[in-house]
Amino acid sequence: MRLIKKNTDTLFLRFLLIGGLNTVFGYLIFCFFTFITKNAYASIVLSTISGVLFNFKTYGSLVFNSKDNSRILRFFVAYSLVIAIQMVFLKWLNYLGILNPYIAVAIMVPPMAGLSFILMRKFVFHTSFIPSAERDLEDKKV
Repeated sequence: MRLIKKNTDTLFLRFLLIGGLNTVFGYLIFCFFTFITKNAYASIVLSTISGVLFNFKTYGSLVFNSKDNSRILRFFVAYSLVIAIQMVFLKWLNYLGILNPYIAVAIMVPPMAGLSFILMRKFVFHTSFIPSAERDLEDKKV
């Protein structure tokens, strides 16, 4: 049981680190498209599309050891669900009197990171991920 917890902790740490990489990529690509198009709205659309594709590949390969491109629809659904929940959560925080969007989003980061991790692990990449230590145990059972 301790081995599974350690693997989950390591997996979540990788998820957070790759999330940081994805954030930097998304911001830089937004800046690039804004520089090229001179249109922030078009840049948001283009950088979001690029970001989702980049995030799918980085989370899949660097966190969950998956190269299965057929999971892109599940990934998009999971991202859409997180965005929808963020919007509801933001509205709720505004109702509670937290009107500053920077503070509201900062409050949302930990639960949204946790939700994203769970969705990615259980819904998007669930069958492709078996930590190496668990895989070794499975091999010894056979």
